[in-house]
Amino acid sequence: MQQDNHTYKSIIEKQGFFICTPIGTSMKPLLYQRQDTVKLVKADNVQKYDVILYQRKSGEYVLHRVIGKNKLGYILCGDNQFIKEYGITDDMIIGKMEGYYKKEEYIPCTDKNYIRYSKKRVRSIPYRKFKHKIKKIIKKIIGRK
Repeated sequence: MQQDNHTYKSIIEKQGFFICTPIGTSMKPLLYQRQDTVKLVKADNVQKYDVILYQRKSGEYVLHRVIGKNKLGYILCGDNQFIKEYGITDDMIIGKMEGYYKKEEYIPCTDKNYIRYSKKRVRSIPYRKFKHKIKKIIKKIIGRK
């Protein structure tokens, strides 16, 4: 993704959608880098559990899940992460995932199994954080031997 967000937004405006292949591991196990593809549409009515593509102030493009909203903006977290990102505003959002492709199969975000998965991933954030802390403790103990 080398272009700026105005280009991506204009593609979505013109074609109605934009298909891209994510790079990175933050959305595992839902999306695997360079294997799966996502279909992005205009980000109208962004809600909890939606996956959005946005651009950080640093210029980095990120595809993460909305886990809440406060007065500063949206609260996001990758499905494979536990650190929450705050203050994502509408002007930073490029598009919203309407569905994704696993190999040749298209799975819309309205799919019952996908909705169940999304809710489970959001509920599991505290457990992922706890698991990470336990792993750090174990590594520290093993490292002492």
